[in-house]
Amino acid sequence: MTDTRKLEKLKNRLNLVLIALFCSTTLTPCVYFYVQGAGEIKWLLIFVIVGYLVSRLPNGFFDRFQISQNLKAYRRLKVHVFKKLSTNGDFINQRIRKEYPTHRNVTNLDSVKEKLNETYSIERVHTVLFVFCLLTNIYAFLSNELTTAIILFVGNIIFNYYPNLLQQYNRIRYMRVVKNYLQ
Repeated sequence: MTDTRKLEKLKNRLNLVLIALFCSTTLTPCVYFYVQGAGEIKWLLIFVIVGYLVSRLPNGFFDRFQISQNLKAYRRLKVHVFKKLSTNGDFINQRIRKEYPTHRNVTNLDSVKEKLNETYSIERVHTVLFVFCLLTNIYAFLSNELTTAIILFVGNIIFNYYPNLLQQYNRIRYMRVVKNYLQ
């Protein structure tokens, strides 16, 4: 097996742990609520359609919801701490660099631009999931499924809201690199 394939396998394995946590605290309660709980399938379909419509929003929409253009605002919200624990985050990259010391996610201006575009894709996915889980959360609360509502609320903040803040934070950082390079 080539080093590139081994690196990708390690990266995927490390990220899979975080994805499993996301599924167990957010998606699993949603599915259970609709399949075994008080949720009606018609609402599931409606919320999926709303999520699809959110997925069609242009990148400019996400720019309007950028909390700040200042990294300090994100640091006050502890996004830099979340960055350490996220998929492809600091801890995962440190672990990868133990075996592959020269590995870097960003190596040149083109890779910075790629990462900049990637922030929109990741934010879009987490916004779709955030909206879907929020609607399900409200529905569960109104159905007196309080345990499900609480689990979904906490999971949604950790696994959808903070990842969106992280993408906004990363966008600021990548834009600075691009601007500095172009000057």
